[in-house]
Amino acid sequence: MLKKSISSKGGIPLQLYKKILGLMPIPCVDLVFKSGNDIYLFKRSYEPAKDEWWLAGGRIKRGETFKQAAIRKAKEEIGVDVKIIKQIGTYEIFFPVNRFDAKDIKTKQKGTHTIAIGFLIEPKEKSFKFNLNEEYKGCKIIKRIDDSLHPYVRRVLKDSKVIK
Repeated sequence: MLKKSISSKGGIPLQLYKKILGLMPIPCVDLVFKSGNDIYLFKRSYEPAKDEWWLAGGRIKRGETFKQAAIRKAKEEIGVDVKIIKQIGTYEIFFPVNRFDAKDIKTKQKGTHTIAIGFLIEPKEKSFKFNLNEEYKGCKIIKRIDDSLHPYVRRVLKDSKVIK
Protein backbone atom coordinates (compact mmCIF):
# COMPACT_ATOMS: atom_id res chain seq x y z
CA MET A 1 0.00 0.00 0.00
CA LEU A 2 1.34 3.42 -0.96
CA LYS A 3 1.70 6.10 1.65
CA LYS A 4 -0.12 9.38 1.19
CA SER A 5 3.21 11.20 1.31
CA ILE A 6 6.71 10.18 0.29
CA SER A 7 8.12 10.78 3.77
CA SER A 8 6.56 10.35 7.17
CA LYS A 9 8.08 13.65 8.36
CA GLY A 10 6.78 16.51 6.26
CA GLY A 11 7.04 14.69 2.95
CA ILE A 12 5.68 15.78 -0.39
CA PRO A 13 2.05 14.71 -0.81
CA LEU A 14 1.90 11.67 -3.09
CA GLN A 15 -0.15 13.29 -5.89
CA LEU A 16 2.20 16.27 -6.01
CA TYR A 17 5.27 13.99 -6.04
CA LYS A 18 3.82 12.03 -8.96
CA LYS A 19 3.39 15.31 -10.84
CA ILE A 20 6.96 16.37 -10.02
CA LEU A 21 8.30 13.04 -11.36
CA GLY A 22 6.64 13.83 -14.67
CA LEU A 23 8.08 17.34 -14.86
CA MET A 24 11.66 17.37 -13.65
CA PRO A 25 14.73 15.41 -12.54
CA ILE A 26 14.88 14.30 -8.94
CA PRO A 27 18.02 15.22 -6.94
CA CYS A 28 19.28 12.20 -5.00
CA VAL A 29 22.19 10.72 -3.11
CA ASP A 30 23.42 7.17 -3.69
CA LEU A 31 25.57 5.43 -1.12
CA VAL A 32 28.38 2.90 -1.48
CA PHE A 33 28.28 1.24 1.95
CA LYS A 34 31.66 -0.10 3.07
CA SER A 35 32.43 -1.89 6.33
CA GLY A 36 36.00 -3.14 6.64
CA ASN A 37 36.67 -4.88 3.31
CA ASP A 38 32.99 -5.56 2.67
CA ILE A 39 30.87 -3.63 0.18
CA TYR A 40 27.09 -4.04 0.51
CA LEU A 41 24.34 -3.78 -2.05
CA PHE A 42 20.62 -3.78 -1.36
CA LYS A 43 17.83 -5.45 -3.36
CA ARG A 44 15.17 -2.92 -4.35
CA SER A 45 11.49 -3.57 -3.69
CA TYR A 46 10.13 -0.78 -5.94
CA GLU A 47 10.64 0.74 -9.36
CA PRO A 48 12.80 2.11 -10.68
CA ALA A 49 15.26 -0.79 -10.60
CA LYS A 50 12.86 -3.17 -8.86
CA ASP A 51 14.57 -6.47 -7.92
CA GLU A 52 18.01 -5.07 -8.81
CA TRP A 53 20.99 -5.07 -6.46
CA TRP A 54 21.41 -1.37 -5.82
CA LEU A 55 22.98 1.34 -3.71
CA ALA A 56 21.03 2.70 -0.75
CA GLY A 57 19.99 6.32 -1.16
CA GLY A 58 17.24 8.63 -2.20
CA ARG A 59 15.87 12.11 -2.61
CA ILE A 60 17.53 15.22 -1.21
CA LYS A 61 15.15 17.47 0.71
CA ARG A 62 14.96 21.22 0.26
CA GLY A 63 17.42 23.00 2.56
CA GLU A 64 19.48 19.85 3.09
CA THR A 65 23.12 19.53 2.04
CA PHE A 66 24.27 16.52 0.02
CA LYS A 67 26.13 15.19 3.06
CA GLN A 68 23.15 15.67 5.37
CA ALA A 69 20.97 13.80 2.86
CA ALA A 70 23.49 10.93 2.66
CA ILE A 71 23.56 10.52 6.45
CA ARG A 72 19.75 10.78 6.72
CA LYS A 73 19.07 8.33 3.88
CA ALA A 74 21.44 5.73 5.38
CA LYS A 75 19.58 5.93 8.68
CA GLU A 76 16.10 5.92 7.09
CA GLU A 77 16.70 3.21 4.51
CA ILE A 78 19.18 0.78 6.04
CA GLY A 79 18.98 1.75 9.71
CA VAL A 80 22.67 2.52 10.22
CA ASP A 81 24.38 5.65 11.54
CA VAL A 82 27.18 6.41 9.10
CA LYS A 83 30.08 8.70 8.44
CA ILE A 84 31.07 9.92 5.02
CA ILE A 85 34.43 8.83 3.69
CA LYS A 86 34.27 10.82 0.45
CA GLN A 87 32.08 12.17 -2.30
CA ILE A 88 32.49 9.90 -5.32
CA GLY A 89 30.88 11.84 -8.15
CA THR A 90 27.76 13.20 -9.80
CA TYR A 91 25.60 11.04 -12.06
CA GLU A 92 22.57 11.37 -14.27
CA ILE A 93 20.29 8.36 -14.61
CA PHE A 94 17.29 7.84 -16.89
CA PHE A 95 14.98 4.96 -16.02
CA PRO A 96 12.20 3.81 -18.38
CA VAL A 97 9.77 3.44 -15.44
CA ASN A 98 9.12 5.00 -12.07
CA ARG A 99 7.58 3.84 -8.84
CA PHE A 100 4.22 5.40 -9.59
CA ASP A 101 4.09 5.27 -13.40
CA ALA A 102 3.83 9.06 -13.50
CA LYS A 103 3.97 10.40 -17.04
CA ASP A 104 5.65 13.55 -18.29
CA ILE A 105 2.81 16.03 -18.62
CA LYS A 106 3.97 17.30 -22.04
CA THR A 107 5.44 14.18 -23.69
CA LYS A 108 3.33 11.55 -21.87
CA GLN A 109 6.50 9.47 -21.39
CA LYS A 110 6.88 7.30 -18.35
CA GLY A 111 10.14 7.15 -16.47
CA THR A 112 12.39 8.65 -13.87
CA HIS A 113 15.20 11.14 -14.39
CA THR A 114 17.53 11.46 -11.41
CA ILE A 115 20.65 13.45 -10.72
CA ALA A 116 22.57 11.59 -8.03
CA ILE A 117 25.54 12.52 -5.89
CA GLY A 118 27.49 9.38 -4.97
CA PHE A 119 29.10 8.98 -1.55
CA LEU A 120 31.33 6.35 -0.01
CA ILE A 121 30.12 5.78 3.55
CA GLU A 122 30.90 3.50 6.46
CA PRO A 123 29.14 2.72 9.73
CA LYS A 124 30.06 4.89 12.72
CA GLU A 125 30.32 1.76 14.86
CA LYS A 126 32.18 -1.42 13.88
CA SER A 127 29.31 -3.46 15.26
CA PHE A 128 26.11 -2.58 13.39
CA LYS A 129 22.93 -4.25 12.23
CA PHE A 130 20.91 -3.37 9.16
CA ASN A 131 17.27 -2.41 9.66
CA LEU A 132 16.06 -2.16 6.07
CA ASN A 133 12.95 -0.13 5.33
CA GLU A 134 10.25 -1.28 2.90
CA GLU A 135 12.27 -0.06 -0.10
CA TYR A 136 14.63 -3.03 0.20
CA LYS A 137 14.13 -6.76 0.56
CA GLY A 138 17.66 -7.89 1.27
CA CYS A 139 21.33 -7.08 1.26
CA LYS A 140 24.49 -8.83 0.17
CA ILE A 141 28.24 -8.40 0.31
CA ILE A 142 30.05 -8.17 -2.99
CA LYS A 143 33.74 -8.84 -3.56
CA ARG A 144 33.97 -7.62 -7.16
CA ILE A 145 32.03 -5.60 -9.70
CA ASP A 146 29.94 -8.20 -11.49
CA ASP A 147 28.65 -7.74 -15.06
CA SER A 148 25.17 -8.72 -13.86
CA LEU A 149 24.89 -5.43 -11.94
CA HIS A 150 23.11 -2.46 -13.50
CA PRO A 151 25.57 -0.29 -15.52
CA TYR A 152 24.94 2.66 -13.21
CA VAL A 153 25.76 0.64 -10.09
CA ARG A 154 28.92 -0.70 -11.77
CA ARG A 155 30.03 2.83 -12.64
CA VAL A 156 29.56 4.22 -9.14
CA LEU A 157 31.32 1.22 -7.59
CA LYS A 158 34.22 1.61 -10.02
CA ASP A 159 34.45 5.36 -9.32
CA SER A 160 34.51 4.65 -5.56
CA LYS A 161 37.89 2.93 -6.06
CA VAL A 162 37.21 0.48 -3.20
CA ILE A 163 36.30 -2.51 -5.35
CA LYS A 164 37.27 -3.81 -8.79
